[in-house]
Amino acid sequence: MQDSKFSSMTLKKIENVQQQGWDAAALAVYIKKRKVNALEADQAIFLIGSELYTEMFDQSQLSAHVKVMLVINHLGGYQDELGDLQFTASEYNFCDQMSPGAPFLNSYAKAVQCAYPNGLFIASADKKLSKRALKKKYAKETKIHQFRNQLDKANIQYVEKYKVRHGLKNDETAIKMILGNNWIYADPQYHNRAHLGSDIMIDDLTKGRRTLAKKGLIKKIRNHGFYRKILSADYHSEFIVDEQGRLLSQWTKQIKSKAQLESAIVNGESFNYGERPRLDQYQTHDKLDGKPPRYFDTTKRNELKQKWLSPIDDWFYQLVRRLSEKGLKYQKRTRNKR
Repeated sequence: MQDSKFSSMTLKKIENVQQQGWDAAALAVYIKKRKVNALEADQAIFLIGSELYTEMFDQSQLSAHVKVMLVINHLGGYQDELGDLQFTASEYNFCDQMSPGAPFLNSYAKAVQCAYPNGLFIASADKKLSKRALKKKYAKETKIHQFRNQLDKANIQYVEKYKVRHGLKNDETAIKMILGNNWIYADPQYHNRAHLGSDIMIDDLTKGRRTLAKKGLIKKIRNHGFYRKILSADYHSEFIVDEQGRLLSQWTKQIKSKAQLESAIVNGESFNYGERPRLDQYQTHDKLDGKPPRYFDTTKRNELKQKWLSPIDDWFYQLVRRLSEKGLKYQKRTRNKR
């Protein structure tokens, strides 16, 4: 009788997992793991990025299109009235043991590449649509693009917890300890935006363009410093840090003001689905990470980008960048009032 009851319970568990969208290949992984430790398997299956969830994702024979949306659906993803990605309460969560550079993050990025080899493509005629209408028409593409924010959030939360747990002096130290030798610096041009009207003025822009000229960049780095970009070696997990090694992110607990939040939204990290450009003949980074923000960014970020402008990429900017990566700091020191 007990064996029969156990078998019935197991069958119900399997049916429940199947109803969540998994196929036979993924179910086989779950059943195998459950035979070893049922309780652990029943918990891990709802933790995105866990060893079990990752193996099920990898072994699943579902199409790449279905797999990338499956994860978003598991988390309760939906579009709001503005076309932006939101989430309802769900029994699924990101695994708190999923670190930046974890296997699942690479697997998910590869699935997006496979599903969209030509990028998050938009028909030329549709580019004339309003941002809201376009995001509604290209609902899946919008969700996939904006899901990068949630992958960022998981990474940022992991770094902050790691820093506290190990008593480290700043976020940058934590990031580099987590990644070990598997990290690189990358060009942070679009993460060094300055606010037009407070940080810089019209005269600080490049003539005929909406980019910071040399004097505009100087103003920006004297007031706020130069922000650096750190990437995991697989190019997917991204972090932006200031000259004190602090994370610049909308997800960090260090945000104290509206201005800081706005800067974090436009200058902060952005998970990459594509590969490192210099090693990628298919230009997946440009197709999946570079072009989509023009059309699929959140309403808030689109609004902010009208006033937050990035520096022009010239020899002076590249010199500032390289010296910053060597440890040079540009921000003015503030004297303590006596």
